[in-house]
Amino acid sequence: MSIENIAQSLEIELPDSYKQQIMEKERWLKLADAPFPYRHYKVNDDGNIYISQQCIADRNALLFEQFQYEAEDARVNTDTWCVGVWVKVRAVINGKEHSVRQYGVHTISKLRGEAKPGGDALEQAIKSAVSDGMKKCSSWLGVAAHIYRGEVISIRANRDKDGQPQSRFYIQNLEKFGLSEYEYKYGIPVLPDSFKVFYEKMGWTDGIFYSDVFDFRDKHSVSRDESRKAERNQERSEEEIGSENPAFINEMQANYLRSLIHDFNENAQEGDIVQAIIAYLLKREVDVVKEAEDLGKRFTTVDALPSVHFTSVHRYFKQLRKTRLGNTEEKSA
Repeated sequence: MSIENIAQSLEIELPDSYKQQIMEKERWLKLADAPFPYRHYKVNDDGNIYISQQCIADRNALLFEQFQYEAEDARVNTDTWCVGVWVKVRAVINGKEHSVRQYGVHTISKLRGEAKPGGDALEQAIKSAVSDGMKKCSSWLGVAAHIYRGEVISIRANRDKDGQPQSRFYIQNLEKFGLSEYEYKYGIPVLPDSFKVFYEKMGWTDGIFYSDVFDFRDKHSVSRDESRKAERNQERSEEEIGSENPAFINEMQANYLRSLIHDFNENAQEGDIVQAIIAYLLKREVDVVKEAEDLGKRFTTVDALPSVHFTSVHRYFKQLRKTRLGNTEEKSA
């Protein structure tokens, strides 16, 4: 999405001088938010995607004319054994100084059965909290912002108390892509298909993308989707392909909803997920089938969900996943 497109949609004429400033800013933000090599995307023990502080620092060094940070005194919560610290970053971009302040957090590691952490666990947690704050500041300046937008998702291992993976979907994908369980202990990063062109131009061949994973999950459904996309690509110009109907969720959001369900029900097909969404929204007195039809689509695939319901459905599926996985852990304990 560009400022010029937004202005045109609002029928606002931008001065040429302002257009030039905006173009420079948008070019810089594209550089800052460029994808990283696949090996740089990691999954933490909560199943969330992250990039190491060193990789972010390397990107900062390439982009910023000047970059410095200050960390305030860390705060330790002894009830939760969590460390928090405010981090302030000053960076010079295209000759202008920018200042961002963000709160970094990290949980202090302690051995099972111990009442409090030992050794240098506190110092390590403070260091990690500062790194977290620095990465958040960098993201506000545009670096790796796609991580915080949720564009890279993970196939979580969902390990039990004994450290054994509970997700068959995770195990199947380890085998499919020939991945080491040690290297991908907590999950497998999955990149949006929009990264493919960039990866090809960079000569990177090790990425795992949405279409790779969901081809594996449901070949019939995905092949149907792919044929529809091919037909649309023949009918529409390159510029039209870039503008999606805002009335419906996009492909990234649809795949994210599918991944939430597949975390605890690897056998769920497209129709099962659609029916689960319909059932949930009916409880909220929402006739989503009729809404989708009124907007021009039949609600037979996840990507036909009207965008106005994405947040609600997303929260519902996240809670459903938490409940189902919690029940699984209790039964295995």
